[in-house]
Amino acid sequence: MQKLAPDFDFLFNNLNKIAYIFTDPVHFGPVNQRMADFCDRKISELEGESVAEILNQKKVESVKKFNQNIFKEGLRKSAKMEIEINNQLYTIEVDTIPHHNQAGKVDYLLCLAEDITAELEKEKRFYRNKKRYSSIFKKAPLAFVVSDRETNIIDWNEKAEEIFGWKKEEVINRNFNLIVAEDSYSEITEVIENVFEGQKSYNVNKNIAKDGSELYCEWNTALIKDKNDKILEIISIAQDISEKIESEKRIQNQKEELKYSELRTQFFANISHELKTPLNLIFSSLQLLEYKIKNTEFEQKNNFDKYLGSIRNNGFRLLRLVNNLIDITKIDVNTFQLHRANFDIIELIKSVVESSRDYLEAKSRNFRFETNLDSEVIACDPFNIERVILNLISNAVKFTEEGDEILLRIEKEDGWIKISLRDTGIGIKKENQDIIFEQFRQVDQNFNKKREGSGIGLSLVKSIVEMHGGKITLDSIYGMYSRFNVYLPAETIDEKTLTAESYSADSLLDKVELEFSDINYI
Repeated sequence: MQKLAPDFDFLFNNLNKIAYIFTDPVHFGPVNQRMADFCDRKISELEGESVAEILNQKKVESVKKFNQNIFKEGLRKSAKMEIEINNQLYTIEVDTIPHHNQAGKVDYLLCLAEDITAELEKEKRFYRNKKRYSSIFKKAPLAFVVSDRETNIIDWNEKAEEIFGWKKEEVINRNFNLIVAEDSYSEITEVIENVFEGQKSYNVNKNIAKDGSELYCEWNTALIKDKNDKILEIISIAQDISEKIESEKRIQNQKEELKYSELRTQFFANISHELKTPLNLIFSSLQLLEYKIKNTEFEQKNNFDKYLGSIRNNGFRLLRLVNNLIDITKIDVNTFQLHRANFDIIELIKSVVESSRDYLEAKSRNFRFETNLDSEVIACDPFNIERVILNLISNAVKFTEEGDEILLRIEKEDGWIKISLRDTGIGIKKENQDIIFEQFRQVDQNFNKKREGSGIGLSLVKSIVEMHGGKITLDSIYGMYSRFNVYLPAETIDEKTLTAESYSADSLLDKVELEFSDINYI
């Protein structure tokens, strides 16, 4: 067996590597203790033995061929080799160095080996994890943004492209602030500083997309470090929570609106009580005065009648405003109730027209009522339908002049009762037609002050019609005419049908006077 020189023998046996010598392509010469420990054998059990002691036949042939080439060529070579020891598979990396004798021939091979099994397994895990991470990174439902320690973007995934609108190649080497709203810069800087110091890594901030639109994202940020704890990358994971933020804002707004509505309802309830109490006293006193004056003769009686008429009319104007404010508030908070019954709508509107005729004639308006229907019973609230018709007629008078025409027509159309009121007054400008039914809106605040109202009437009309399951439309050309079209469902309900005799009109004349109180000075 090959003998080693003393100095070399010392080095050979104290190497921090597995070391062994091949005296021919398949037989071991000297081996060091690390080789023996690795093979779970004694040195004496390996020296002089065939490599077949630790390798299967297929591996023996491979080693034999590899070593034969080195003996022949005399060149140093490296290779990886799998060895099965005690039913456990290991991988070693072998550096094979040929030794040349004085004749220049290779007389043995010095093999220095390292067990790289654990290293290879770690490498395999790394590549498996990298592949898994790459798949997650690419297809994750969250936006991944990878930056260097200067917060310059070096990678991002498909979800980031979707959320922020930038393609990956458009953002590489650009600063993270590219996707941050300007008023959130300082917040992002603070978050990054906190992450570097190992503090909070979660935040919500306003971001900006490529098209300039703003969005809110929830961010979690982490650092990627090497084995020496040096920061390599910053990974920021984002979820678009804009809808959540908007939803929370809507909920908060709804809460505030509800609170406002409750306060407004309470306010109007209080103010209506405070106003109605003195109004009732005024009307009671007025009735007493009217009775006394009627039954008493004295000078300037006509003047007193005029003054009392003015008090009565303005009292009605104030009462009408209070009633409308209360009802529009009830509608806003869904406490306004209709009392529907089956009623002849033709008969109902005819009674309104007859009760209004004296007012219309006094204002010199050419009023006509037309219908091709003798009778049509539908489900409605008679009291509130009267209010709708009276309000529309009052508006028509308010915005027409003496001699203008007002036409009220009723017809049946595709399952609807269509009530249209057309006047030849000033009309409504196109830009104002969309706001005509909004609360507290007036189409022209520069118009004659006598023709102004509270801006509640048409909004209340629209709400009452819609609560009947109907709709109201406007057709107008400024300077020529206006036409309001009310559509009510031509249907009945399972209730007793009311007739004019069974329905109490609740002093329709008083309601006419109440609704027309705004036009008495026109």
